[in-house]
Amino acid sequence: MNLELASSTLVGFCLALVRTTAWISICPPFNSPAVPRRVRVGLATAMAFAITHTIAPVVPELTLGPLVLALLTQALGGIALGFTVFVLFSAIQGAGDLLDLQIGYSLGAVLDPISGVSAAPISRFQQLMATVIVFAINGHVLVVRGFTRSVEAVPSGMISLGAFAEQMVAVVGTYFAAAIEIAMPVMAALFLAEVGLGLVGKAAPQLNVMVIGFAVKTFVALGLLGLTFALLPGSTESLLTQAIQAAGSAFRG
Repeated sequence: MNLELASSTLVGFCLALVRTTAWISICPPFNSPAVPRRVRVGLATAMAFAITHTIAPVVPELTLGPLVLALLTQALGGIALGFTVFVLFSAIQGAGDLLDLQIGYSLGAVLDPISGVSAAPISRFQQLMATVIVFAINGHVLVVRGFTRSVEAVPSGMISLGAFAEQMVAVVGTYFAAAIEIAMPVMAALFLAEVGLGLVGKAAPQLNVMVIGFAVKTFVALGLLGLTFALLPGSTESLLTQAIQAAGSAFRG
């Protein structure tokens, strides 16, 4: 039995595999080192099979120049979509970084065995919590659906650089705003604690405010972190939705 496969289908699968691999390598929550590499490769391959029929009709001619250009275009398209989600998803970790800096935990950052980089405790814990929330609210399904819709909208992977740059400016602004909003309750309490410690140090100079200040701020922060965790589900869902909409706007542009 001879199995015949059209060249456009084979090339379309290769282009789809490049796009899915570039997307999964940077898009959370799939880019986490906690997800085994075999799982990511298998997911990229399965998604490539699913979108091959969409990309096959726009396969370029089988010459070196157009084929290499198509591969680069597909890779850039996947990276653009994944990077948009990555930036907004990182706002949750950014909120934790602000709290670590305010409390003083950033001085004790240690190597995280999962991510392979140095991380302070609160920022890493919030990132792990956000990843769990993404799977709990089926956010990973929403992200995959956004990717497939981008393929249906622009099978060639070509994006508007002007629209993408405009969306990235808005995404970065949303990143800072979201990080501050998530960390604001605890940061405000820490600021008031520092003001109180300053008044105590002024009234009783014999007290070593520098020594007791760290313990007081730790107590206040840990006591109020529950407020930040209560905001994480809504913030995570909102940030994922905004990221997918921003990436979709760049592709539609």
